[in-house]
Amino acid sequence: MFAPRLVAAIDIGTHGIGAAWCVISESNAEPSSRKIHFCDQWESQPAPTAKNLSALLLDTNGKLIAWGYDARRLWLTQGAALRNQGARYHHGFKMDLGVRPAPQTTDDSSVDSDSSSAEPAGKEREVLKRGTPTDRLTPDLLTMLLREVVSVTLRQIAASGYDEDDVRWCLTSPACWSDYQKSVLRGIAMDAGLPREDGRVLLSLEPEAAAHYARVSGVRVVGDHNGPSSDLLAPGARFMVVDCGGGTVDITAYENDTDGKMIEIGRSIGDRFGSDFLNRAFEKEHLRDCLGDQDILDEIQENCPDALLNLVDQWERGKLHVALDQDENLNLLIPTAIDRRLGAAVRKRLARRQNKINDAIVLTPAQIHALFDTVIPGTLDLIESQLKEMDASRGENSSPDVILLVGGFSNSPYLQQAVKERFGERTQVMVPPNPDIAVLFGATHFCYDPQTRARRSRFTYGTEVNDDFEEGIDPEAKRYVTSRGQATCEDRFSIFTRAGASVPTDAEVMREYVPLEEDHTEVDFTIYATSHPDPRYVTDPGCDALATVTVDLKPVMRFELEERALRLFMRFGETEIKARAELVQGGGEIATSVRFHSNY
Repeated sequence: MFAPRLVAAIDIGTHGIGAAWCVISESNAEPSSRKIHFCDQWESQPAPTAKNLSALLLDTNGKLIAWGYDARRLWLTQGAALRNQGARYHHGFKMDLGVRPAPQTTDDSSVDSDSSSAEPAGKEREVLKRGTPTDRLTPDLLTMLLREVVSVTLRQIAASGYDEDDVRWCLTSPACWSDYQKSVLRGIAMDAGLPREDGRVLLSLEPEAAAHYARVSGVRVVGDHNGPSSDLLAPGARFMVVDCGGGTVDITAYENDTDGKMIEIGRSIGDRFGSDFLNRAFEKEHLRDCLGDQDILDEIQENCPDALLNLVDQWERGKLHVALDQDENLNLLIPTAIDRRLGAAVRKRLARRQNKINDAIVLTPAQIHALFDTVIPGTLDLIESQLKEMDASRGENSSPDVILLVGGFSNSPYLQQAVKERFGERTQVMVPPNPDIAVLFGATHFCYDPQTRARRSRFTYGTEVNDDFEEGIDPEAKRYVTSRGQATCEDRFSIFTRAGASVPTDAEVMREYVPLEEDHTEVDFTIYATSHPDPRYVTDPGCDALATVTVDLKPVMRFELEERALRLFMRFGETEIKARAELVQGGGEIATSVRFHSNY
């Protein structure tokens, strides 16, 4: 069994990416005093920072020229020459992962003749088209980016006398990502050079990682009626983590058990309300309105994207100083390359709109509020939804609820004030020290010693089976009679766990099944997910195919059909869904594979 000597975490953010690592030792056993190492010296960085820019500069053949802040520097200083050579600059691409290709149907001739499922042969199946170039681009970009960060981290680790075979890794994942997206991320990790062995690479939900950091960050919670304060490691502490990053706002909530371990009391939720969407709204909406012509903006994007990037960067810096009660304009100087492309009509339009100013983009307080309204109301609604989940688990003697804002966007005074204004009378709203590194350092703590004891199931999970046909209940259209004359009902939903159920992280759920027909050498279990607590059929509204679990039966084909019974074990308490199978008749564990569907 693998015994790591150190752990390393990589936080892959939409805006920035960073890595941290920690030696497993007695001196690091206590999380509050754990020594975490990280890189804060990146090529061309504007200032020391734990995260480099999630940016790539590629040549016309897709080969890497530079990455991170260095890629941005080259694009800003040599953009014209690089564009003439066919180079492309990529940033903020993480949330494009998992584009759903359209399904197509095919006949059984395209399916392996040795493969069968719990449904009868001859039924049409759905297969996925080969990914378009856009589908493949994001995984390729993330692989390049991750490979560079892994290389930097391993150099640091090697300089301290350790080997890459000593490391257990952890990658962060947005809470709103599907299981398919997480499976793609795991494939990216392997392509980037991380270990393939089971247990060598963990995935951590970003808000859950941040919770690990917040618990040891020194945040103090004031008791009811101004009673004595306590930290977030105390038994009974209840807190919501709102991870406000570049691409997403991810939320989950916990209550510590009597041992101080975290029990999830909300559901991991999130949406695309990150700070990068503020940038997109500024570029796609406000700039277009200022210039008055989409063609001009398209021309700028095509001919001087480096200057446009400079302008958006000014907004990026300025928005972090905007307050909820902002009463002053925000002026962004127009770069020379853009100014040269503005005709007299556009300058007159700017001067007329901006009180005679035509050498800058001027945002009034009302316009600033309109831009923030693209993400803030949605964020507040997510928090409201999670508070309702927390209220449902509240006992008579429960501790007061705490909202913890983490992530780079949580440094925004506007966001902080908006959350306090809406929820300040109901909860304590806090921002731990250095919230921009909360996910990165928290993922390192998670990789060292996960403190989550149970999570809540996001959905009702189960598999498609043929069960006994019940007269008067099951429709005749679902009747299927096997070659042995047994009347079965197709499409039955065999439930493993229900939506909202608390699932221990180490728990396995087992169901026992018998192959449907004598000639089935493989069994394909299609795993379904739905928000309904008690579905009867996988064809019920809201049931989505999540994955296919394939179990190889060739080693037991010599037995009678009843003796080929197998047990399917599923784990839903971890960050990823896992499956394994074993034979009932003493055959031991058998080959099992899980393929997640991209249309989930």
